[in-house]
Amino acid sequence: MLVAGLVLRPAFAPESGRVHAQAAAVIGPATASPSDSVRPFLVFRPRGESWFVVASRGKRMLLDIGRVDLEVRKDSALAQAFREVAAEMSPVPVGTRFALRGPWGSEEVRATGVDTWNGRIVLVVQGSATLDSAAQGRATVVASAVRLADPEPGAVTRPPLEDVKVERCRRAPLSGVYADRVKVLRDSLDQALRAQGMPIYERLAKRVTTSHSVVTGCFGAARALLAVSLRAGNAEWTRERIVLVDTLGHAQPLAVDDLRFRVHDLLHAADFDGDGIDDVAAVGRTHRAGGTTMLKYEVAKKRLTRLAAGFVWEDM
Repeated sequence: MLVAGLVLRPAFAPESGRVHAQAAAVIGPATASPSDSVRPFLVFRPRGESWFVVASRGKRMLLDIGRVDLEVRKDSALAQAFREVAAEMSPVPVGTRFALRGPWGSEEVRATGVDTWNGRIVLVVQGSATLDSAAQGRATVVASAVRLADPEPGAVTRPPLEDVKVERCRRAPLSGVYADRVKVLRDSLDQALRAQGMPIYERLAKRVTTSHSVVTGCFGAARALLAVSLRAGNAEWTRERIVLVDTLGHAQPLAVDDLRFRVHDLLHAADFDGDGIDDVAAVGRTHRAGGTTMLKYEVAKKRLTRLAAGFVWEDM
């Protein structure tokens, strides 16, 4: 299948010997330029997409736009060629403006350059001092970015806005009786998942582990979101339950619609779509693969639905 002249490969492409063999075949001829060597290994997101994942990586805020199936960091000529070709072919040009929403609030940001991170093609995002401070932190910070309309031809490009609409939701850590109640629910969910039975294969049954995570936010009457899962064989076998916990300690189970990802490690809450209700950022995992995902909380349907995903990896 061709999109914008590119051959699309599976969304989860391994960094395998096969890929490097293909790279060697392309780079091998002495007449091939670095740009020609890089071009066949760039795969971008569809041009019509407007929602993107922004995440802190290496003290910068990066926006995921695609995948590079070639190691371009160790050779300076290839690295330079990658940046030039990626900027030329990207469906999201350098200079594009986005409406960004994160845990600190919302602001307008601009893509200032193209780079690569862990096999992904990314845009470097520049915005307010608050955004820069979030990128410098040790904890991973995720934000949503909605592409804004391109400026009219001849319009003057303004610098990134420093104005930030501060988020009013207080996401203080759990404490006291509320925290104790969440711990009790965590243990109860663990027992309930195990009561449903272990894997039928002995090699997996011996390796079952429990994982749990909790975030605080403004989810209507609830202030905590709790995820508990059982995993074995690098997410080959999984079970998961995610519940909202209100201030009285009552749990509300939520359905999860996140396509391929089976289990989740919650990162933090934020109002990613600007509807006044918090959503959640998480690391989603499936068998030998994963990525960063943003899940929208649909109050009426009592469901978490994928809003956008990015920074995908595969472990072969």
